[in-house]
Amino acid sequence: MRIILMAAVAALTVACTPPAGEVDQMSEGCDARATSQWAAGADTFSIEAATVGPDCARAVATFVIRNSSGEPIYAEAHVTANVMTLASTADPGAMQTALTEWIDTSNPAFANTSALPEWPANADAPTGGEFPFYPDNHPVGYDREAWAALRTAAYPMFCYVQGMESLACLAYGDGGIEFIGVQTFPG
Repeated sequence: MRIILMAAVAALTVACTPPAGEVDQMSEGCDARATSQWAAGADTFSIEAATVGPDCARAVATFVIRNSSGEPIYAEAHVTANVMTLASTADPGAMQTALTEWIDTSNPAFANTSALPEWPANADAPTGGEFPFYPDNHPVGYDREAWAALRTAAYPMFCYVQGMESLACLAYGDGGIEFIGVQTFPG
């Protein structure tokens, strides 16, 4: 009887053990976190980034901005394989470093909306040299006049890599955070 019981336990162990290679993928995962602060005028926001997934190649990164009370006021999710600064990370330690850099506010692409490119008369969109900026057009969008007002307001901005060749830019003004648009860069 004892031999039959040990044989049954051995058979279950083999049946429930994933094939070689899967154990490492599934047991490590890609759970990583980073936080930073965004000084937006008189207010300071907490920016949190986190990934979760069976491995870093198949992880999803979340990006959350919280007000001083800890309430989430802006959030997005990105597949890490589609974000240039996160795509090549292979393990949770490297992902934590990448997330920290992803939400770093110490060297902004644009400190405030006054640094956005001008929108020349008779142009379809703002021009910024070889790296175009595409204003958001949802739900109402920007026209040349609204763009000029945005630049004049000099609202605090935070931009982060959101794809393989672009930055997403957010502005804080009039009591809320707004997606401004995307600036492209060569990949």
